[in-house]
Amino acid sequence: MLAGGVLGASLALGAVSAAAMGSLVEGEETDTCSNEDGAFDDAAFVIATGPKAGERVESGFEVTGCSRSFESNVQWKLLARDGAVLASGNTTGGGVDGPGAFSFTIPYTVTVQQIGHLEVFDEDVSDGEGFPPGRTVIPLVLKP
Repeated sequence: MLAGGVLGASLALGAVSAAAMGSLVEGEETDTCSNEDGAFDDAAFVIATGPKAGERVESGFEVTGCSRSFESNVQWKLLARDGAVLASGNTTGGGVDGPGAFSFTIPYTVTVQQIGHLEVFDEDVSDGEGFPPGRTVIPLVLKP
């Protein structure tokens, strides 16, 4: 499957560093994609780790995360305050072999600063069978 984007999104090539994927736990950086505890065994999920909720972003901001999804496919869309789709696309993360990191950038255009929402998700190809697909929704302040 080809990774890339629609409406001008670009895939950041190369591996995503653990630092870009991590979060702080008791003052130490952790790798969100780590499966040492087996929590991600046979689980489908999409976890966007950056940007953080409420962050002020500008066109070209980077999105990072970890996923395990059907055919490693991760969908995304950026919505304006009124619900209009400003940008959308897809990238690849982890799949049948286990969790994997993803990273991409989102160019967009708005004329006024506003609250928007970034949705990063896995589409439900099972027609409703099993667990619902993974989805992360992040409210952001979109700067012109």
